[in-house]
Amino acid sequence: MEENWLIHSNELHLIETSEIHKAIEKMIDRLGIAAGSTNGFDLYKVIETYFKDLDKRHQINKLLRIPDKNTYHAEEIIEEEIIKNEING
Repeated sequence: MEENWLIHSNELHLIETSEIHKAIEKMIDRLGIAAGSTNGFDLYKVIETYFKDLDKRHQINKLLRIPDKNTYHAEEIIEEEIIKNEING
């Protein structure tokens, strides 16, 4: 019996792009959507970007007001370092 491993939110970027696309195709079929990408609409790009690009995921979460305190945020780390350096001189 094959053991299934769960992928956690901090590991989404490890999912192969081809697997993401296969899952999107299943979702499109299941929802009866005519296409996953057309003019101004690209589920493939949105979901792939959300999974693969940690900084963009943070921006999307911020836009949607989704708390993601456990996610890597390059800009917040830089801001924290600047503030820390200003305080410590």
